[in-house]
Amino acid sequence: MWLRSEEEVIKRIVANKTSFANSVSFALNSAFPYPEHQFSNDVMVSVNVPRAHLGLDPEQKPGDIDLLLIPLDDYQYHFDLSVAIEVKVVRPTIAKPSRNVNSMGFKQTSGLLRDGFPFVGLLHIAVPEAIPTELFWNVPVIDNALGPNGELVETGERVAMDPFPIITAQRQEGRINALGLPMEAGFNSIGLNLSPDGEGFSGGTVGFDKIGKPNPQVSKDLLEAIEAYLINNRESFSEVRWFDKSRR
Repeated sequence: MWLRSEEEVIKRIVANKTSFANSVSFALNSAFPYPEHQFSNDVMVSVNVPRAHLGLDPEQKPGDIDLLLIPLDDYQYHFDLSVAIEVKVVRPTIAKPSRNVNSMGFKQTSGLLRDGFPFVGLLHIAVPEAIPTELFWNVPVIDNALGPNGELVETGERVAMDPFPIITAQRQEGRINALGLPMEAGFNSIGLNLSPDGEGFSGGTVGFDKIGKPNPQVSKDLLEAIEAYLINNRESFSEVRWFDKSRR
């Protein structure tokens, strides 16, 4: 089953623009802080990049760069704003709702900073077992428009929502906070709703995140290696275009 493979989970998220945006916006916010916008640049994305392919010591952690993001615009790639993200997938069940990941990712995330990536993050993805519909929350639907005083307005409709993903994401947020990650490392925890047939996911909760800071020890050699890796391994990258610029 795809859910058993962390790499397959990551690839499916990359292929779903909405879920991917929810997953990595915290890291792009670090690279493009206000007044810039995290989605102002498109990105090249590669999954599970072997560290040796970037000229990094293969004996150090992490062994692979789970997500490598290279921002680009119409004119150039921004290798100096590259983002490396360590990903952990947690799969709680009804029998074990508090199940955690085997490794929280502290060493790997700290290792990415040591390696010299410009921006670094830790992402926890919760994909819980589907719970019986009797346990769903009955929540109000919020209108797209705000009220006269800027308040949220309910439409009067209500929908059933599986609370397991968001509860798990909140639990993971607390666990990540307790790690004491370096201040330069951002993090995010999101929850995905497993589809009824178990073959995919539908939607995803808004994550609980922390924006990181620029790595003060960026490696110029690594930036050159990232550029060379993109040139020589273009097929291992996906190009994510956030907007259809022809409609602007």
